[in-house]
Amino acid sequence: MLALVANKRVMIEKQGGEFDYRRNIRGAVRGLWGGTIDIFGFLESMNRTIQRGFTMAWYEGAQAVGINSDELTDDEKNALYSEINGELSHTLGLAYAIMQESKANGGKLTPLMQRADMWNARYSYIVSRAMSMAGRDRKLRWVWNPHKEHCSHCRILHGRIYRASVWARYDIRPRMRRLACGGWRCGCSFEPTSDRATPGRPPSI
Repeated sequence: MLALVANKRVMIEKQGGEFDYRRNIRGAVRGLWGGTIDIFGFLESMNRTIQRGFTMAWYEGAQAVGINSDELTDDEKNALYSEINGELSHTLGLAYAIMQESKANGGKLTPLMQRADMWNARYSYIVSRAMSMAGRDRKLRWVWNPHKEHCSHCRILHGRIYRASVWARYDIRPRMRRLACGGWRCGCSFEPTSDRATPGRPPSI
């Protein structure tokens, strides 16, 4: 019973991090579109959300394979900073697109919310990348979300098991943009496992 309660608590905490990230991204987009915040407020909100969200996602991924946040290597920290800076470099372009399609200009909010969801998907991508780096030689199984449609790449990768270092060597992870689904529509994730690894190497994508 205690184990079930603990597992439920972990699931809620994991959902909370991604849920908060999604809520903050969508809130910033809605605010700039509706005129309740200006471009400077939008950029400040996105900066804060991305830095905090990506850091939380990285810690979450590392902890999933038994690595605490204070145990990250310099390479892992540099990879996290690189992901944060890369994401921040696109926020100004998003701001201009929102302003062009703002409520005052007669634009619709729904297409912008769909675009925001593309940003939201990056949270799970960061979790997967942290797992593949921190896990090193831990075995990770690719699992898909049964409640989502699956692209051709995810169908091929579902159920395959490789060491984290192998997934990293071939630069393959859930939610990545090179997937046929574009990553933002992906519901896949890594799952640590003790099952036998899949023979050979991961398929080319």
